[in-house]
Amino acid sequence: MGADADDRASLLNRAASPVKKLSDAASNNGVVRVMMAAAVASGWMFVSSLLILLNKHLLKDLKFGYPMTVAGMGMCTSGIFSYILCHVTQTIEAKAVITRSYWIKRILPVGFFMASTLWAGNLVYLYLSVSFIQMLKAFTPVITMIALFMAKLETPTYRMIGSVVGIALGTALAAYGEAHNSVLGVMIMFISEACEAIRLVMTQLLLTGLRMGPFEGVMWMTPACFLWLTLGAAIMEWPAMIKAGHHIIPLQHPGLFMLAACMGFAVNVLAYATIKLASSLTLKVLGCVKNAVVIVAAILLFAEEVTATQGVGYVVSTAAFVVYTHLKMTQIASEATAGKPQA
Repeated sequence: MGADADDRASLLNRAASPVKKLSDAASNNGVVRVMMAAAVASGWMFVSSLLILLNKHLLKDLKFGYPMTVAGMGMCTSGIFSYILCHVTQTIEAKAVITRSYWIKRILPVGFFMASTLWAGNLVYLYLSVSFIQMLKAFTPVITMIALFMAKLETPTYRMIGSVVGIALGTALAAYGEAHNSVLGVMIMFISEACEAIRLVMTQLLLTGLRMGPFEGVMWMTPACFLWLTLGAAIMEWPAMIKAGHHIIPLQHPGLFMLAACMGFAVNVLAYATIKLASSLTLKVLGCVKNAVVIVAAILLFAEEVTATQGVGYVVSTAAFVVYTHLKMTQIASEATAGKPQA
């Protein structure tokens, strides 16, 4: 029995060593860190863009207008997958030691804002077009940047501030040309953005100094988010859903709902990895580019109208994004090089 245990431990150590070496390389090599940050961020933009279009199809086209329930399915799947990887197959090394008190005091509040973001972010698709929603999201980096500066998690520079403000102004110009609007929809969107900014800052504070990988982060965070979503859905959505007979819709389209749940898991992991390798502000600024991609897809798939004014606004946003990306990636490489031990 003792020999078998030693063999299993040796096998797990060998399996974990490539991950550890890659993590060490990213920490000590600025170029590798930048490449990893770029790869993870690109994956996040691609998967999250597809998920936006799929969620819109589920909520509006399939008439399953229950945003908390849809988000809860994704959170449940994410929690199960991450737990299996960390504790059942032990493919991912779980390093963090989280007590019940710590989870309640530190993680559960983050889960509340995460759940609020997902609820409002899904609900808004019932009131606004996909393209207009993506345009409104441009204000999130500004809110996030202010919150990060206040929390002293980012050091403000005139160039960084100018680039982020440029992104917001460009997208605001794009939104100015929107012909179809809903005051309630805009209010819901701003609630989502405010909760998202708070959630991102709280997540970065949580990850600072805590040895927690992206899969492990999802494993601890999703139960908190799922708890709030389930509580809200049980009160606000399930009675009406059952009364209308809409609870059978997921059973009629199991493939689409399962796909959305699995993609939600991928988005969560990639988002945590981006925050860990770069910052929460980087995640939101990258979201501006993702929004542009989604707008193009909405035009092609849903025949949504975008005016010339909106097009000019996105040119300004894209230019400001390029400036910010250069500044942030340079900062990441400099910090990694500075932290490298001298020979």
